[in-house]
Amino acid sequence: MIDNCLVVEFTVTGNDCPVVETTADHDVVVDETPPAHRDDGRTLLHFHTEGKTDEFTESLDETAEIDSLQVVNDGSVAHCRCLLHDSCILRELTTAGFMPHEICIVDGTERFRGSVVGRDILRDVIQTAQELGNVSLERISQLTAESTTDHSLDATIESTLTKQQREALVAALEMGYFQVPRNTTASAVAEELGISKSSFLGRLKRAQQTVFEQLLAGTD
Repeated sequence: MIDNCLVVEFTVTGNDCPVVETTADHDVVVDETPPAHRDDGRTLLHFHTEGKTDEFTESLDETAEIDSLQVVNDGSVAHCRCLLHDSCILRELTTAGFMPHEICIVDGTERFRGSVVGRDILRDVIQTAQELGNVSLERISQLTAESTTDHSLDATIESTLTKQQREALVAALEMGYFQVPRNTTASAVAEELGISKSSFLGRLKRAQQTVFEQLLAGTD
């Protein structure tokens, strides 16, 4: 099973999904959990945004394709849930066999990271991506039997961290934020990343929670 497990990354441009289009007009980063596709053709989206969240959510709420938008603000982060009336590109890829783990939307561009089990399914997924037209295959990597001895947990953790969470975690580590005593401050790391202090601390907290959950899984 491990030999057949492939990690696949796609980039999508020109998607007419209202969430994607709205990010092109506002300075926000959207991290989305894998959507739930309903039998009535609509899609349940659950995501959080960082940046100018108020303007983003107000614009999104005025979009006809979006229904039942719920927003909970947590500092500079807005946690959102809504129904999308139209089918999304990700539905086509998942129908073909793609299993999404990470979805990030920045400036109108989507990045999907997930897994595919088996070369035959991989061909179906790539063919579907080609038929969609605006989906580009960025990378394919394979988990080998040898790599599971030392790196399977690392791969699992990496696949569940968003790009922004990884950047915050790496920057904090490299700048000595976790050392005792600390060699830097949260404000300094945030400045290095070009984000606010509250955004950095929010990303770091979510990254740490993910890492701890993966490391402690099955230890009860």
